[in-house]
Amino acid sequence: MSVTLTENGVPVERFTAVRSDIREWRSERLTAKQLVFLSRLDTDVYENLDVSRRNRQYVKYGLLPSMETFLNDPSGFFKARIGLQLWASAHPWKGMSLVGALEAYPVNNISTVNEPLSIPVRSDIALYKEQDVSLARLMLDQVVKGPHGVHGRVSAGILELMYAGFDGEVAVPVLDGRFLLGVSGCAVQKRDPEDPFKLKEDDVMDWYTTGFGNARVNVPEYDVWLDVKAGRFLAGDYGARFTVSKFIRGVTVSAWYGVTDTSVFDDSVNEGYEDTGIKVTVPIRLFTGKDSRTAYWVSMSPWTRDVAQDIDHYNNLFDFIGRNTKIHFERDAGEMGE
Repeated sequence: MSVTLTENGVPVERFTAVRSDIREWRSERLTAKQLVFLSRLDTDVYENLDVSRRNRQYVKYGLLPSMETFLNDPSGFFKARIGLQLWASAHPWKGMSLVGALEAYPVNNISTVNEPLSIPVRSDIALYKEQDVSLARLMLDQVVKGPHGVHGRVSAGILELMYAGFDGEVAVPVLDGRFLLGVSGCAVQKRDPEDPFKLKEDDVMDWYTTGFGNARVNVPEYDVWLDVKAGRFLAGDYGARFTVSKFIRGVTVSAWYGVTDTSVFDDSVNEGYEDTGIKVTVPIRLFTGKDSRTAYWVSMSPWTRDVAQDIDHYNNLFDFIGRNTKIHFERDAGEMGE
């Protein structure tokens, strides 16, 4: 028996076992660990089985609740917006996603009297958040996988609320997935807050570019991983961002710390600043009772800073690979047998 698990048609791992061993496992004469030992797991697989496909979803859609707050602004202590995001995606072939997302906020009093800082990559975000209706994404995203577990991704279009352009990434698992290594970068322009199909006319830069070396250290024994992103951030500041994440019964809790050379900024607010924040990600499947990759997240960090900022990636490869590694499979199979 051979089972291939896929993400959007891209094979992520293949499990192969002998039928007699599966029969012994189902009769509880073999433990899950023993079945894994006698079987084969291939995470380097990059071609699907030559079989007919059934029940494949080519179009997906859904609603996400959204609540965002803006605390301690000079224009008013508590600013917030509450609404919904309607998203849809089409998947015409393996690894391709055509993604659109529209946000609507019936409750919205976001505003600020703060002026954008010297290189405003995020310090002018209130201009975008104060819109009651926004086009959050309209983009193409293609993921490919080659020999030896090498993954590639390229995206183009309106990549997030503020930026449109191009985004790319390459990643590969090492030592059975104990480490993930990769490089990434983007070239984007800031769009007009009131018209998603126009560029912001008074922008201080024509193009914002990033370039990173990325690494992830997986510690599945404790369901913890550490991400390191080092290189050039959106404002042109060079440095690194460190993120520690903990997986707790389907929910992911993360905390990050970013430090860069802030000499590129002329304002006193960004100078010497070190970016910090926390984030909680909750899969929607915990509430719907059916499988879905859609997740709701809440984060806390200053909006009025430009240090160590990157674009909001629709689909980064480290998360795409996720727990589909040999060390995670062995850990999960061991728990299944307990």
